[in-house]
Amino acid sequence: MDQTDLDAVRYTINLNGPWQFQLVEPTGEARERGNASPCNPPHKDDTLWNTIQIPGSWEEQGYGEAPGYARIDTWTKIREYEGSAWYAQDIDVPPDAQNGYYVFRLKGVRWTSRLWFNGYEAGERDSLLTEQTWDVTDWVKPGEINRVEIWVDNSMKLPLAGSHIHSLHTATAWGGITGGAFLERLPLQRVQTMRIEPDMPSGTISVQCTVSHLAGNVSVAPLKLLIDIQHPHGAWFKPRLYDIQNAEKRVNVGSLDPGSDGVETGMTTASYRIELEAERVIIAWSDDNPVLYRGVVRLQQGEQELDRVEQRFGMRAFEAHGKQLILNGTPVFLRGYVDCCIFPLTGYPVWDYEHYVRQFRIAKSYGFNHVRLHGWSPPEPFWEAADEEGMLVQAELPHWSRFYEKRDVSAPPEIQTYLAQELDRLLETLHRHPSFVLFSMGNELIGANGHPELNALIARAREKDPSRLYTDNTGFGQLPPQGRETDYFIQSFNWHPPLESVLSAVPDTTLDYHAVTQLASHPVIGHEHAQFTMYVRPQEREKYTGVLRPTWLDPVEASLARKGMMAKLEQYQQATGTHLMRSLKEAMERVRRTPDAAGIQLLDIRDFPGQGHATTGFLDVFWEDKGITTTDEVKQFNADVIILLAARGRTYYAGELIEINVLISHYGKRMLECAAIHWRLVTDDVTVTEGEWSCGDISCGSVMSLGSVKVHAPSEGVSAFRVEAELRCNHGDDSIHPGSSDPSIVQSSNREAVVTVAQNSWHGWSFPMMEIESERHGQIKIKRIWNTVKELEPLLVESYHDCVDHVDGFRLLKQGQHDLLIVKSLTSNVLDVLLNGGRVWLMPAAADLYDSVETKYLPVFWNYLMFATQPGATMGMHMEKETALLGAFPQDGASDWHWYHLVNDTPAICLDTMQGATPLIEVVDHFHRAKRLAYAFEARAGKGRILVSSFPFTDTALMKRPEAAFLFQEMLSYVRGELFHPESFVTAAELLGVFKLQPIQFTL
Repeated sequence: MDQTDLDAVRYTINLNGPWQFQLVEPTGEARERGNASPCNPPHKDDTLWNTIQIPGSWEEQGYGEAPGYARIDTWTKIREYEGSAWYAQDIDVPPDAQNGYYVFRLKGVRWTSRLWFNGYEAGERDSLLTEQTWDVTDWVKPGEINRVEIWVDNSMKLPLAGSHIHSLHTATAWGGITGGAFLERLPLQRVQTMRIEPDMPSGTISVQCTVSHLAGNVSVAPLKLLIDIQHPHGAWFKPRLYDIQNAEKRVNVGSLDPGSDGVETGMTTASYRIELEAERVIIAWSDDNPVLYRGVVRLQQGEQELDRVEQRFGMRAFEAHGKQLILNGTPVFLRGYVDCCIFPLTGYPVWDYEHYVRQFRIAKSYGFNHVRLHGWSPPEPFWEAADEEGMLVQAELPHWSRFYEKRDVSAPPEIQTYLAQELDRLLETLHRHPSFVLFSMGNELIGANGHPELNALIARAREKDPSRLYTDNTGFGQLPPQGRETDYFIQSFNWHPPLESVLSAVPDTTLDYHAVTQLASHPVIGHEHAQFTMYVRPQEREKYTGVLRPTWLDPVEASLARKGMMAKLEQYQQATGTHLMRSLKEAMERVRRTPDAAGIQLLDIRDFPGQGHATTGFLDVFWEDKGITTTDEVKQFNADVIILLAARGRTYYAGELIEINVLISHYGKRMLECAAIHWRLVTDDVTVTEGEWSCGDISCGSVMSLGSVKVHAPSEGVSAFRVEAELRCNHGDDSIHPGSSDPSIVQSSNREAVVTVAQNSWHGWSFPMMEIESERHGQIKIKRIWNTVKELEPLLVESYHDCVDHVDGFRLLKQGQHDLLIVKSLTSNVLDVLLNGGRVWLMPAAADLYDSVETKYLPVFWNYLMFATQPGATMGMHMEKETALLGAFPQDGASDWHWYHLVNDTPAICLDTMQGATPLIEVVDHFHRAKRLAYAFEARAGKGRILVSSFPFTDTALMKRPEAAFLFQEMLSYVRGELFHPESFVTAAELLGVFKLQPIQFTL
């Protein structure tokens, strides 16, 4: 076993390595016999002893049984064990002439443990989120072999299984000691605790130390504290030497405590205020400048150093002011994501500093500066990495329950007691980390109003650490708040009345979330925002090389293979991934348009394996790129400074005047001086027109309009165009942090260097007014159309109109006066026309379909298995980029905003029973159900040809929109033209299995 420098005043014996190990019978079986508590440890020569490594989980080291079933809503472990286990080890404790103080530490235990040291029971511990420690001074035998025995129970001690620290959907119900085991030797006279409180506005720190000293010490040399502070640049401040007896504050805590060999010790708490700014310029810790100071405290007696402790800290102030969050005196917008305690290789939180550094660097490369921990707090390496990389973190109690939903009903006492103890332990542990700024009492806990016992936890937290901000729960409750004693609120911007999730992203880019934020006087952060999903990615299966298997993939892949859909997997992934990012961009920008929003917590930038496998990420669960976006694309709408382009709609008539308001959301650290907007309208990557104007200086923490772009849509034909805008300002110094990772430096007219601080683009489409001439594109005259759909008469002014009852297929085909029949429903005489060689365009409504599938423009919310009743559980559109049916209608193979009014609430046609049909415009169903869906398909039937589409062309109001009228014209030209030659074939029975046959009135 490793040992550190034994000559140091304090040292640690690292006990990691092989231990004796044996499982006890599963907890459930023991409890059935009333024997859930541990008995005495097994004898050291017990034949049941095996070996195990600390650190590590039981499952990853071969202990437990294969579950015998595979979960379809989350991953499955290769083996599982719920119950208790014994660890034992003989350790060599070095001789200790000074008779020190000994602490035994376990890290990463789930979750109840009990310790025996040299046969003496030291007690039970149950912290999930912090170290479990024991004072073993009385039982340690220095210079001898010492026997250590540990009992660990991973069963659910309390009904808190919903917390992500041990939910099956997230960290899993692992067992073991995953962070390590240590025996720490401390001097009897020591710095028991050290706490550094930065006061950024005054440039001072308060150093509070609790010193353990010998009682009745009459030594000539008094005890002194020497405090050294190191600047982030490396230089040391002037050392401070303090006599403990002359401390600003001295408290003798309780009675004297027995030390080693019965030596009496006492405790003194001293607090010292140190001015740093008088010596050196203070550098503030922030999300974009995470600099750390170092404090070293030595306990001395004369020239002898009795003890030494060190701590890093950041000079930063974080507070709420009105509706804004303030970091070091400047408003900050939290660009956050949710960390759900997901570790796909281990099934438990890893103790790997480099893992978390990589995680934060990836997140920051996409513009994020904040992370919310969903019902957990991570190991120490996470916090060290967060301090060094500059992440603003919200931690939470391990708590997602229903105990606090009713204000007049108390939670079980054991729950409240446990959470209070865990809160105390967490705040004591996390206080030194500048990255720790927010704390919540748990996830989605309350009803419409708060709960007195959660308010009590907030009061307890404020008393213990008033330097952080607290809220009663993350996500639930109503605004305006009633009975909630919180510093800030985390509310859903989409689910909170009066707003609805189905409208979380729409073509109108002028909307914001002020309807929610106006209801509170404290900062409001968006809860679990967006949650749009894309298609499943079976290619990730090979990455699961640890104890977890993605068993949700088995039924999904089987279904896709059975339906012959695996060949289109890559196309579906790309189309739905593109749709996800387009939806996410608008949902994120809507938050940034909200002047009084304080931040956002996106769920998530990674996929979520549980609850039905939510494919919400633009990264996979391993923090790797899915190929659907880039860092620069995301940072256009997710940086400290972004510009926003706001217009009422996305589609226009050719030549129509467009007015786009240009806004800025400025949460950078400096005022932007001499700002200017440069814009251009681009089509086919050619700049059509451009302009610029000056905006003056822009202060921090503002969301404001900078002016408007007024430009005419392209006047000729149909066009997909975009308006690009750049915000430029004087370069000044390196305090400006552009939204792009590669800002362009240009020269202004007065030869001063300027920098592009932010850039963004807004996409629009323009269409010519509908043509109603007799001929179009050289096609057959419109009067050769027999139209039975009354709502289409304004669009087909020269066509023949009559009811479907009067369609006589024999006469129609013999006379040859009409070459296209347009109908809303399938009838016997229409089927007769089709089978005998006619062309039919069928436009069914949902009521005309046997298996109508409701759709909406936005993708599946979170996932289907958890929200199976959500409207429109589909994932967007897919079509070939060259689709003759669409003619000149602009499209790139995936859903985009000019499709919104055409497809939102439009039924999809299920082709599962019509394998021969060729889908021209596919609707990608969620991958669990995997129906073959389409908005439009074509086929041959008998001697005829049929085009079927479910677009709402019969909606007269919709047909006044430029995109709807133009799409109708293009499809009309196609179905009447020479390109309409379907290759696939369907039977009459297949048609009648999909479309309800409607009766007609026969003439007798």
